[in-house]
Amino acid sequence: MSLSPQSQLILRNEDQFEQGNWLVINPDDANLFSALSHLTLTVLHQYYDVFNQCARRLEAAHFDSRDMVENKANFALNATSGNHSHIFAPTCGDIDGITDVLIFMPKAKAHLAMLMAMAANLAGNGNRVHVIGENRGGIKSAGKAIQAFGDIDKVDSARHCSWLTCHLNQAPAQFNLSDYLSRDTYRRNGIEWTVCSLPGVFSHRELDAGTAMLLDKLPLSLSGKLLDFACGAGVIASYLLSGGSKASVELLDVSALALWSSAHTLHENHQQGVLIATDTLQGVSTKYHTVVTNPPFHTGVKTDYRISREFIQATRQHLHPKGKLYLVANRFLPYAELLSEQFSSPSVLTQDNRFSVYFAQS
Repeated sequence: MSLSPQSQLILRNEDQFEQGNWLVINPDDANLFSALSHLTLTVLHQYYDVFNQCARRLEAAHFDSRDMVENKANFALNATSGNHSHIFAPTCGDIDGITDVLIFMPKAKAHLAMLMAMAANLAGNGNRVHVIGENRGGIKSAGKAIQAFGDIDKVDSARHCSWLTCHLNQAPAQFNLSDYLSRDTYRRNGIEWTVCSLPGVFSHRELDAGTAMLLDKLPLSLSGKLLDFACGAGVIASYLLSGGSKASVELLDVSALALWSSAHTLHENHQQGVLIATDTLQGVSTKYHTVVTNPPFHTGVKTDYRISREFIQATRQHLHPKGKLYLVANRFLPYAELLSEQFSSPSVLTQDNRFSVYFAQS
């Protein structure tokens, strides 16, 4: 059983779990819970892939954007595995009796600050919040986000990782996820629309340059079923709808924060869509007339082509005859070759020194 460096550091300090009622947030490794099967833990996953692995769920989860905005309770998915309770949701809600929260260090510092506020509010003064992460993932500079809530100790350093503990004495009395939701107005090609996003969501509070290049090449006449893959805050789908597209949109992402943001983006622009939580296209049976995407190529701080490779391999089977794929990617990534393996004549619609916009048809 292969364990991530953070999981190995946790097992070195397993005695930490002998006391208290623990919540684990955003573990990067499903194998950790097999190694800790004798413990009773609650786990909050903001990423569906690890939740899927831990809970052994195989199907995608579908949500209506209106329901997600108006009734957030409908968003949470719950599963049990041995002694562990797994939750897939943007926040952990009200869990009674939590004394210790262990956060796996996220990539964005603003995401960590939001998680710290949530965890400190849940645990309360006199209890503890722990943060574990790789040195190259920013754990060495995480102290500023942590020390606002209490005194910090370093529990251990090993496997190029560190474990920090905050003894809470400045826990916030309240936590509301909506307080962290930004609303920004974007303008492109004569179209104006509002984008709502949370810390930790791709291109938070800015229009990514690659996405902007993709928007310039998307026809507003797109119709039929359209999938915004790796939707982030819903920038692409909402742009098309704001520009008059009659497409029926579905927005897919692995991140609960992204899906929650996308729901609010659609709501803010008086639009509707179906939101899908899954890893790549696993569990998705729908066929689409158009797929649009600015796919990720990182897992945390590590370069990872798996998501894009599996997505491209599966996309052709999810397109109607003559269905269209529009994809933007960094020029250094090997997407031209991957597309050529699945489509007969993919083309480059435009490119600069950073990005290429690809088009392929089934």
